[in-house]
Amino acid sequence: MSGTSPEPAAGGGRPDGGAPQRAALADELVLVARVLCDTLAGSHLDATLERLTGAAPGLTAASVRAVRDMAYGTMRRYGLLRWVAGRLNSKRPLPLLGALQVAGLAQLLDGRRTPAVVIDQAVAAAHRLPDGLGNRFSAGFVNATLRRFERERDRLFEAADRDPEARHGHPAWWIERVRAACPDDWAGVLARSLTHAPLTMRVNRRRGSVAEASARLSVAGIAHRRVGEEALVLDDALPVERIPGFADGALTVQDVGAQLAAQILRPAAGERILDACAAPGGKTTHLLQRADCAVLALDVDARRIGRIGENLAREGLPQQPDWPPAGWGACVRVADAADPSAWWDGQPFDRILLDAPCSASGIVRRHPDVPWHRQRRDLATFAERQRVLLEALWPLLKPGGTLLYATCSIFPEEGEGVISAFCSQRADLVRQAVTASWSDGQQGVAQLLPSDTAAREHDGFFYALLSKQP
Repeated sequence: MSGTSPEPAAGGGRPDGGAPQRAALADELVLVARVLCDTLAGSHLDATLERLTGAAPGLTAASVRAVRDMAYGTMRRYGLLRWVAGRLNSKRPLPLLGALQVAGLAQLLDGRRTPAVVIDQAVAAAHRLPDGLGNRFSAGFVNATLRRFERERDRLFEAADRDPEARHGHPAWWIERVRAACPDDWAGVLARSLTHAPLTMRVNRRRGSVAEASARLSVAGIAHRRVGEEALVLDDALPVERIPGFADGALTVQDVGAQLAAQILRPAAGERILDACAAPGGKTTHLLQRADCAVLALDVDARRIGRIGENLAREGLPQQPDWPPAGWGACVRVADAADPSAWWDGQPFDRILLDAPCSASGIVRRHPDVPWHRQRRDLATFAERQRVLLEALWPLLKPGGTLLYATCSIFPEEGEGVISAFCSQRADLVRQAVTASWSDGQQGVAQLLPSDTAAREHDGFFYALLSKQP
């Protein structure tokens, strides 16, 4: 899971510059409740939003953005909201009604509307709930609990501050693991994970320089700053269709931490490179932007792999139908990287990028539902999958070649633990130091923690660069 997808910006308006055309808040809250209900049942937040907003008849673009903003905001505060709801409710409500309640509580905390308006619209939403829940009981429940929250807000907050999940916004076991992994800054890491991630663009140097891309943004009045080698971080998020350079492939959405992969691997012209877990293709296209190489892009997820081709086309990069290819470019295939017998042609790779499946603990600010989907035992499951992938792919690497292991995780079980164990079992590798260039100097990047400083704005990642002995 690469964590490079943007969280769409809220807002929007009519082409004539008037006020945004939005549905009633009550109707938006019904949709938010459905999104939250499915998400808390195990669905991914972004996929659920896409599915449900896409199926809502007549929903305007402004309302789609508002629903997304409310859903993301509610999940970021879910630790506190769940605790508060537990104190307000005499018994647990049905899931959809409970989801509407926490959505209403989130809007009261948001403060952009008066409590009277929020409660009125939440009660109206309760009357409109599907599946037989739209009734007087649901409306009375929402009205009573939201009004009680307003009366007891200060007392509830004081008590919530003594509860770890409510205070830090993550499950208790997750807080324990972050505290063990980041003993010097664990509270800061948790707090940053609940913030709104910035919209970060990667400059396509085949379409122009970083300075040229920056100038286009400045002319359009889009405030931004440069971070690292090729990243432009926008001060305020906005829909990508309004960003000059996105439609023609000169800019791509990708977090700075994810951009380091291609920089560290250093592809060269004419090389054969494997991108083992490639979807949605951000790292594949970055490799091709930096060198005229041939990339075999694999992913086991047939649904997500289609986005690789879309990104290649938008960025003007060649897609090759066969492997080995006739020239430079990417050959995209649905395949399990852990089973080379099903796809490998027997010719070794010069470089391998293994962006391994993981807990996604480093990209929670982009995917705030992740901690509530994971369980402690998942870390061992991911670590075993990572070990299997390393064992399967190492023999495919040419002597003298390099393999870059990456995860968007801050947990050592999925980073240093896996790599240390792998290195200790092999005599044919050398682990190289990994550094990155920032505007304020060089930095080792074996383990990146989420950062929100102006010079080093990035998600959490782990990188290990392994060279095979000739």
